[in-house]
Order: sequence, then C-alpha cells, then structure tokens
Amino acid sequence: MDPSHAPRRPPGLKVTHRRMKFEFEDSGFERYWHGGSAFKSLFWTQLSTAFEPGERFFIDSARALRGVVKNPELAQELTEFCKQEGHHTAQHLKFDRVNAAMGIDVEGCRKRYAAALDPVRKRLDALEMLAVTMALEHLTSGFAEQYFRRPELSAGSDPKVAALWAWHAAEEAEHKATCYDIYVAANGRYLPRVTTLIGAWALILGISVYNTCSLLRRDGRLFTRDTLAGFGYLFGLRGAVTSLWPAFFAYFRPRFHPWQRDDSAQIARWEAANARYIVTR
Repeated sequence: MDPSHAPRRPPGLKVTHRRMKFEFEDSGFERYWHGGSAFKSLFWTQLSTAFEPGERFFIDSARALRGVVKNPELAQELTEFCKQEGHHTAQHLKFDRVNAAMGIDVEGCRKRYAAALDPVRKRLDALEMLAVTMALEHLTSGFAEQYFRRPELSAGSDPKVAALWAWHAAEEAEHKATCYDIYVAANGRYLPRVTTLIGAWALILGISVYNTCSLLRRDGRLFTRDTLAGFGYLFGLRGAVTSLWPAFFAYFRPRFHPWQRDDSAQIARWEAANARYIVTR
C-alpha cells in the first residue's frame, strides 16, 4: 500500500462541499424542459434517478477504505467528496419529485438502477467496489467535460434546470480524481481497474437507454422524429456518448490519472457565474 499517497490536482483547486438552492424548487419547469425535446429531456430526467442509489454506492465504497488513507489532504478530500455526493442526491431528489408530480415514472427508473447496483454491492469487496465507483466517476466526469466544452449539447434547456446540471458537472469534475487517488493509496491493481470500466459503462448506459425508451413509450413519443434525432444526439458522430470514447480509451493507459484532463478553468468559471445559487449561511 501507499497510504501516504497525496492527491494530484491542479494548483489552487480544492474539493469543496457547497450547499445549493435552485430556482426550480420554487417555480418548477416543463415536462420537456430541454428545448421541448421529449427525448433529450427524458434522457437527462431518467439519469437523475440514478444518483440516489449510485451516489450512496460511491460514498460507501470510498468510506470503506478510509482506513488506508493516511495523507491528511486526501483524507480531507474524501470527506468533502462524500458531502458533495450526498448533496447531489438531495438536490436531484427534489428534481425527481417535480418530475414525479408530472406523472413521469421516476420510481421505476430509480429501481432499475438500484437493481443493477445492489447485487454488485453484495458480491464485491471494498476495493472492487471502489473500482466500480472509479469507472462511473470517469463516466460522470466525462459527461461534465462535454457539458462545459460543448454548450450545444445543453442549448435550449430551461435555465432553472440547466443550473442544477451545471453545478453537478462542476463538482463531478472537481472530485473526479478523489476515488482514483484512494485506489492508488490502497494499492489497487491495473487490470481490475480497466476491466471494471467496460462492464460499468455498458451497464449504466444500457439502463439509461432502456429507461429513456420506457418513458418515451409511456408518453406516446417513442416512434417520432424527435426520438431519431435524440439517438443522434447521444450516439451520432459528435454525440454526447460517442464523444466520450477518447476518455474511455485514455483510462487504459497504465499511467492514466483523471487530472490529465484539466477542467479547473471550467470549474472556476462556473463558480464565478453561479454564486447566487450557493447558500452561504
């Protein structure tokens, strides 16, 4: 083990828990809040339901290895990571409740994610669970990078909802290396790290597509031009998912580290532009 392993991150960047208050909590939003597109809206709506079971899994996997972390900076980062993930869950549950009130099958989507993650939790040991968490953190940080570097992917969305996703993207980018550095401190091996990535991404993306199609079918919007365009939005030449391929393959480098993709400037710009959502007392 390397319990003294220090976190690697850009100078001046620090993983920080922020308490948030978003406008959608008071004024709500339309069912198809992403530019009127049923597909885009319901894809991100169903993804929100993954965060309650998913982030509970992430927090538990990181906390289980707290004992191997002796570096005080990394120990503090682990604490802030858990606080961030817990607050993500709380805010997305508020978002989910608004969607459920509009008749969207939020609970069915959440149960599918939980049904995938709960057996994994029972089968794996602490280090293996952390490898799953690292793989899924790499997915969420990849989406975060896309969010900030390609504004066309969120163009037309309700600003009240976009504020929620922008905050989540910023903090996913901010703590994208926390679990990776814990894994290094625990002497995690290369092969389990990379093989876990394949299954974890396939599982979550597969459930995402299934959930989206299920919600579209319930709304009578499955076989439409919008759905066809939506699959292009995800899987087209510059789709939100296909654009993740470089990040996917980068993970297989033996000397890979999440901060080899530096998002610190995007995080700083987000914080400067969104201070009004941060609760300071």
